Amino acid sequence: MIIHHLKASGFRIMGEPIDITFPTEGRIGVLGQNESGKTTLFQAIECALYGLKKGSGPEADRENLVTWGKNEAKLEIEFTSGQNRYNLQRIINSKNIHRANLTPVINGTKDRTSSITGLADVEDKIEQITGMDRDTFTKLVYIKQKDLDALKELVKSKREQLVNKVMGIELFDDAAKNVKEDNTSLERELDRLQPQLDMVKRNKEEYESNLTQKATLTAQVAEQQPELDEKKSTLEDAKANLAKYDWIFSNNSARDLECSLRGESGQIEKDLQRIAELEEQVKKLKTTLNNYKPEVTELQPLFQKLSNLEIRLTEAENAFKATQAKKQETIVKLGLSDKDAAQLSQNLSAQKRSRLIQFGATLISGLAFLALAFFTTIILLAGAGILLALAAYVFSQYLKIDKIATQNIEIEAINKQLEAEENAVARLRTEEENVTSQSAFKKSEDIQKRLNAIFSLMKAETGASSIDGIETLIGNTETTLLTSKKTDPQTRKSTLESQIKVKQIEIQELEKTKPVLVDEIKYGKEQHESIKKQRETIQAEYESIKQSIDNNNGTIKQLESNIERLKPDFERYPQLEKDVKATQEKRHLLDIVNSQLSETSKELRNKVLPHARLIINQILPTLTGDRYSDFEITEDLKFKVYSREGGGYKEREIFSGGTQDQFLIALRLAFTQSILDSRVMADKYSLLMDECTSSSDELRKQGIFEVLTAMRQTFSQIFIIAHEDIATYVDHHIVLERNDRGYTEIKSKSWIQ
Repeated sequence: MIIHHLKASGFRIMGEPIDITFPTEGRIGVLGQNESGKTTLFQAIECALYGLKKGSGPEADRENLVTWGKNEAKLEIEFTSGQNRYNLQRIINSKNIHRANLTPVINGTKDRTSSITGLADVEDKIEQITGMDRDTFTKLVYIKQKDLDALKELVKSKREQLVNKVMGIELFDDAAKNVKEDNTSLERELDRLQPQLDMVKRNKEEYESNLTQKATLTAQVAEQQPELDEKKSTLEDAKANLAKYDWIFSNNSARDLECSLRGESGQIEKDLQRIAELEEQVKKLKTTLNNYKPEVTELQPLFQKLSNLEIRLTEAENAFKATQAKKQETIVKLGLSDKDAAQLSQNLSAQKRSRLIQFGATLISGLAFLALAFFTTIILLAGAGILLALAAYVFSQYLKIDKIATQNIEIEAINKQLEAEENAVARLRTEEENVTSQSAFKKSEDIQKRLNAIFSLMKAETGASSIDGIETLIGNTETTLLTSKKTDPQTRKSTLESQIKVKQIEIQELEKTKPVLVDEIKYGKEQHESIKKQRETIQAEYESIKQSIDNNNGTIKQLESNIERLKPDFERYPQLEKDVKATQEKRHLLDIVNSQLSETSKELRNKVLPHARLIINQILPTLTGDRYSDFEITEDLKFKVYSREGGGYKEREIFSGGTQDQFLIALRLAFTQSILDSRVMADKYSLLMDECTSSSDELRKQGIFEVLTAMRQTFSQIFIIAHEDIATYVDHHIVLERNDRGYTEIKSKSWIQ
């Protein structure tokens, strides 16, 4: 695959259109400062060919591919693969748009009638015409910066797939895949058939077993049938003999039961008579209760109320009399005269005030007369003495009244008690009068006499002398009556009469079926039981034989059903067994084919490594200035190098980083060339190397470019990114830089477009 032309805009830092037509041969240096867009140029080639990277990460995120502030990235690449030229265009939107168009270019003109537009179709076509998918492209022809070990990091199976794809021998993988799919299909078919075979085999064996069981059981039934016929005859005789005893037992039982039913019917007649008596008794008790209960109900509370009033009135009158006596005792105890006692009912406070006023007036008048006597005439002394004596008398009366008032406190308390008790007596007398005025009775003893008369009449009529007693009698009688009625004697009587009629009919019917010679039998219960057990024994033996025959016949019938059901599998088994064996043989054959395909693919792949070792040992002296001349490489791409200075083979790890990079470049280039040269359809290729000379000094760098020149047969177009100036080492070069808007632009190039 040779790249002719690349256009890019809106892709990473290629915000503005970049349009480059590349030389188709030679070493092309891509130069420029850091972040000038050199690696972005390679990424644009990769994205133009293979589109968005699958999975996660910056290269799979379309927002990281589209230039910041732009809506979409546009990529267009034109390349040659073999003898065919193609134009591939892609548009990637920052949202969800991704379109691709692959068009053949014939004689410089795009053949749009043959364009492919579907993303999946474009991807498949790119893999077909280049022999590489995205992963193969980045592992072989796009050597990324610090990615020289990419091939070694692949697991063996992935590396084998990559080699097969590039060499064009993936048809072995496809064939192996088809063989595996066929083998899997056969395995599924075998998984389907084998359980069927196992099941059919079990059914075949069961079919054969059922045939044997049927023959055995049929023979057993034939042997048991005569024994069953003989046992049946014996059983008929035993049943006939037992029928006579059963008839006698049934006849006797029917007659005994008829007699018992008649006796029970007589008892029910007595129960009905007893019910009639109880109903009459309840009626009589209720009549008496209705006659006397209203009056008793009225008189009893009246008696209780009037009796209580009489008791309370008597108690109130006695209390009043006792308080009067207590008052008299208090007057005597206080030593009051009749006149003093009479004053107790007067207004003593008013008398005290009056006497005190009189005392003050006479005292002042006497003192006034006494004073005037000293200044006027002696005669006034007599008047003063009279007034003072009168004042002393009035004061003595005041003191007496004050004493009586003091004693009157106790008397006053007794008077209040007398007043309250007198009021209570009057209230009770009024209440008593109200009660007696509403009835014909004036005293409680009159009511008691009437009640006693009523109780005597009730006792004479019912035997109970109280309403509660009569009600209790009614309740007990009604309970007895209810209990008697619950047995429903009338219905029972009717039922018994029906049963008696039935028994009479049964006896008549028994007479009609009376066995012959039954009168000659002397019935005995023990003999009856013995004959019954004998019949049961014979019956059990008969049933056992019959059950055995029935079971065998049922089993035979089931076996016949099973034989009919299993017969198809019995007939199917031979062919199914052949089918399973044939499928197993096909699987074995496919295993052999798969092994041969794997061996053939491995044999072809194994040619790559020796070829790569040959190429490495051809370029290694040139690459290392003859310091290292022999390179040993294993299948997992580990290697040892012969060092003249070290005097033998040394592992990779002992060498410096720059030397290791030389070895890795040699390994990567040789392995890639060996694979590509081994392709079924050989082609010329572009090689993209990103910063692969950065750790090399001038001598090593010169050796690398000499090697690249020697590999032009396979890589006729080689792109090399470098920070340093490698213009003298390459055939062509292009210089990139960032403009004042931060976008990549072409500063210069050494060829004319």
